[in-house]
Amino acid sequence: MPQVTRWSAEEAMVGARLTVRADGRGLAYADEVAGDRDRHGVLWARVTEAPGQGRPDFREMHTVRQRTAMLRRLCQVCGGPASRNAQGWLFALRRPGVEERTPGWPEGLLCSKPPVCEPCARLATRHCPHLDAPAFVRVRKPRVWGAFGGFFLPRPGGGLVAGEDDHLPYGHPQARWFLASQLVVELTRCTAVALAGTAPPPRAPGGAPDRPRAPR
Repeated sequence: MPQVTRWSAEEAMVGARLTVRADGRGLAYADEVAGDRDRHGVLWARVTEAPGQGRPDFREMHTVRQRTAMLRRLCQVCGGPASRNAQGWLFALRRPGVEERTPGWPEGLLCSKPPVCEPCARLATRHCPHLDAPAFVRVRKPRVWGAFGGFFLPRPGGGLVAGEDDHLPYGHPQARWFLASQLVVELTRCTAVALAGTAPPPRAPGGAPDRPRAPR
């Protein structure tokens, strides 16, 4: 799911007219429309839509396409239906290092990468320089958890200042100051699998969690 045109946080502030709500209780766009927020009331970063134009940036995901693929269980590479069988939808995950492996990995992992179909999974494994022998997992219940993005807080004297990027669960009290860029799901009821022609699934003897859940 390459993002053709990328906006930085600073460009989002200027180009998308990010500001403080009239009541002073959170972020808003000066020209906000209904589609700028999801059903949880979280504000989303705006991106340009120009399919077929520009050069793919495989390091980033297009905000709208990422969110659509997560919600509709579409392949993040081709946009068609993701692979699903009795064990669940197919996800390609970064293979954990020895110090990151935990019993039951990746159960409970917070994931912002949409699922894939099997043909694209094999293709990406051979050609994508960023995957580096991914672990393939079937997930029966990928549960919508929250969003990944960044905080923007009022600056003394006016304007906004950008904070660090982070994961934020839906329902968090500071969500009104959060600008989302990727939908995050929690992977539950997982089964590590192997696809023909790819590396075997990882073992998980112990270690620190790959991505700890953020506190609610």
